[in-house]
Amino acid sequence: MPAAVPVPSRPSLHALPTLPDFPPLPPQRSGEVFEDFLFTRADGQWLERGAFIAERLALAPPFGAPASPALPMREDTLVRRYGAVALEHGVRPASQLGDATAQLRFTDVHLWCDTDWRLVSAQDTLLQRGVGVAPVAGTAPACAPWPGTDPAPDDPALLHTLNDHYVRAFREADIAWYDAHLAAEYVVVSSDGALHDRASALARFARPTFATTMRSFPVGNVQVRRLGPVALIHAENAYEMKDGRRGVSRYTDIWHQASGVGGRWRCIAAHITELAAAKATTP
Repeated sequence: MPAAVPVPSRPSLHALPTLPDFPPLPPQRSGEVFEDFLFTRADGQWLERGAFIAERLALAPPFGAPASPALPMREDTLVRRYGAVALEHGVRPASQLGDATAQLRFTDVHLWCDTDWRLVSAQDTLLQRGVGVAPVAGTAPACAPWPGTDPAPDDPALLHTLNDHYVRAFREADIAWYDAHLAAEYVVVSSDGALHDRASALARFARPTFATTMRSFPVGNVQVRRLGPVALIHAENAYEMKDGRRGVSRYTDIWHQASGVGGRWRCIAAHITELAAAKATTP
């Protein structure tokens, strides 16, 4: 029988190790899973740790059968380290969908826990036909400096406020807000599976998408998790288009706080997946 995945002891999230070197990340989703792990599947469903492990074990080879080889690391897989937190962005085959040509764009977040890496968050989005694997580069539009101010870095509601402002900036096409809050290395996976760099994302945020095509774009089911200087925000937008179609997009935004007293938070990555069960339906 496949070995059960043990529940790891929870480290102090505000006193993470800052060792200069860590071992490489384990092969694609083959390592241990953190206790409050959350998976956003390619169909938009949220799976907590137990359901994710059960699904992973169900896909494992039968007892006595040779193990499937680990998926190779693609040359275009992007791995970034922020202290004891590692972000992994890449593309892998969507073999479970029964289509040999289908591919998934993934964002995995790993946490170093004393002796090994633990998977904290994972999200998949299916690459739509015609969407390339290579990142989409763009040209950022010019904008005036953002005139606002954020709450103090030690405000317990700060990350919720930043999340609210992120969504409001989308509704208002407030490119100055995004320019002030997206880190230089920011990347975003859009709902079609494309990976956009910061400049391309800014060009998209500058478009009046909400004003021209949408009737509502609320935010709900917000979950905020702190991993020392990194924060994960999971939430959803149950939107309605002006033509009456409705859908739900689920996202993970990843924020990083600069070192030092009073360090500001910047968004370093975002990943969006449409909830298939609610995708662009007409009431």
